[in-house]
Amino acid sequence: MLKAGFAEKDITPAPGTEMPGMFGKRFSGPVHDPLWVNGAVFEDEGGAVAVVGVDALSVKGSTVRKARAKITAATGIAGGRVMVGASHTHNGGPTCDVFLSESDPAYCDLVAEAIAEVVIRAWGKRQEVVIKAGAGKAEQVAFNRRFRMAGGTERTHPGRGNADVLEPAGPVDPMVGALGVYAQDGGALLGCLVNFTCHCTVGVGGGSYSADYPYYMREAVKAVAGTPETVVVFTNGACGDVTQVNNLKPVDALRDGGEACGRLIGWTVAAEVLKVLAQMETLSSAPLAAAQEVVMVEARPVLPAVEAAARARLAARAAGAAWDRDDILAREEVLLAEMNRVEPKVPVEVQSVRIGPVALVSNPAEYFCAFGLEIKRRSPHPFTWVVELANGCVGYVPGYEQVVKGEGYEPHLCRSSKLAPEAGSRIVEASVKVLQATRG
Repeated sequence: MLKAGFAEKDITPAPGTEMPGMFGKRFSGPVHDPLWVNGAVFEDEGGAVAVVGVDALSVKGSTVRKARAKITAATGIAGGRVMVGASHTHNGGPTCDVFLSESDPAYCDLVAEAIAEVVIRAWGKRQEVVIKAGAGKAEQVAFNRRFRMAGGTERTHPGRGNADVLEPAGPVDPMVGALGVYAQDGGALLGCLVNFTCHCTVGVGGGSYSADYPYYMREAVKAVAGTPETVVVFTNGACGDVTQVNNLKPVDALRDGGEACGRLIGWTVAAEVLKVLAQMETLSSAPLAAAQEVVMVEARPVLPAVEAAARARLAARAAGAAWDRDDILAREEVLLAEMNRVEPKVPVEVQSVRIGPVALVSNPAEYFCAFGLEIKRRSPHPFTWVVELANGCVGYVPGYEQVVKGEGYEPHLCRSSKLAPEAGSRIVEASVKVLQATRG
């Protein structure tokens, strides 16, 4: 008999705290909506697994390791059976070091404690349950942001109405994955797992802390199918090159961001979740399994001449001068060169957690959408959810040719785009391997 439990914890920092997600430093204004750690534990006769969503741009591997250790000590659930995915909200707290933003060690510890507390409380609340699982499609709310241009180049966000745009350089994935969990007596919706593929760059709340469009999705699901106590765990798909902006339309203010755009995406995704919960049959048993593999990937080198030029540029900066984009990228090249001397090969954890017909397969990258679709095509499971930015962060992973050519924002060599060109395909192969291992 399947058992499950859910819990959540508010991790919203105080206003005025650093808010990563842009090139420069930002500090949050008054809170728009709370940031959460939401989690679920599932147990059958073979053991337990946990899935956790964190409202954050990304989480450090060290944060997840601390949380896993506490979870194992308190519940016996092995760390490799706990998946922790960041939503990638660009209005989250200081969990990472990216461009001029710096992580706050105290806040990272608070997040680690919250992850552990949520799983431990969910473990303590587990009860016999039934589930509904399926997939819908949320179309025309997410778009690929890279384009093939006249002249043979690729650009990221080339601008609306740009006459040189030929076509999108990559796909989108409109699938909405939903897994609803109900008390065995058919009562309340205890919780729901949701997966969708789109950057959380809508900017809900402007310059204030916000979960972005997942906030509106969660509130809609709870209002229609659940209760205020229902826990909705969100994981983001392979959205490294997918956002809400439709660059092919000359004017589309609704999708440029803000409150209206957050409602559009959140409610559209919620509607698909509700369809699944209304239409799919109830299952009282759902075999559980988990598997993981750590792939060691070479870091891209920073050539000595590049590092020397970057150091010279930084040395020539006037004291107190404002940072421009080129200054920031020069700083990134220096920092990455130093990182590579310490860690020339980067560990990339690929993990699968199976809950009946649903298999979640995760990686710690901002992973390009085409790779996610390839994993889904090769998966042996009825429903496969790719979960990016899970259990750590290794930065963008574009396609091989995109890394080699280096065109557009995502492949630009920096701490947030540092892996060798073959990283994407190696993650695909490892993902298929762990999916096969959880097939049973």
